[in-house]
Parts: sequence; C-alpha cells; structure tokens
Amino acid sequence: MSDAQDGQDDLVFETVLDAPPEKVWRALTIPEYRDRWLQRPDDVSVELETVDANSVLTYRWTEREEVSRVTIELTPADNGRTGFRLTHAPLVIPDAANTNEPMPVTLMCAA
Repeated sequence: MSDAQDGQDDLVFETVLDAPPEKVWRALTIPEYRDRWLQRPDDVSVELETVDANSVLTYRWTEREEVSRVTIELTPADNGRTGFRLTHAPLVIPDAANTNEPMPVTLMCAA
C-alpha cells in the first residue's frame, strides 16, 4: 500500500469549462448549485475548509467516518473559459476491493 501523502492515490480530473471563472465559482460555492455539481451520496457530508476567491476551494469530504479532501482549482482560459482541476485525495487509503473489510470510501463523481 502506498503512502497517501505522495499523491499516487489521488483522483485527479482536469477539463476546460465553457464559462468564466466567476460563474463556475458561483456554481461551486452556492450550496444548492454545489450539491448539483458534486452529486454526493446521502451518507456523505461536505464542509468547506479553505477558500481563495475565484481560484481554489477545498472541501472536507466525510463518508462512513473516512475523511478525504476535495480541492478544486480554477484558472482563466482563452475566450472566457475556465480551466478546472479537481483533486480528491484520500487521507486513508481504502483496502483492496477483494478484501473482507468494510466497503472502501466512494470517490466523488466528477462532472
């Protein structure tokens, strides 16, 4: 099992969105909109941890007592678009799928 701190077990999703950073930012910070984007399961709690306006958000993602971090980075792109990078970093690496241990943490659905 690798160390979670080395980033090898992070889920990373990158894309360019056809909207300006300010609009994407609103979609990620207004709870009603955020919940549509994150599409988190009912048994997951999401708490905002850090904010750098219109640039970086970090959420604490808790599922069945397992905690991870979801960091979203926004960068301006050409033609009023937005570079979008989502990193879901587990703090505890779940056991392999073929183990008899409890089910592993479910990672967030990316758009």
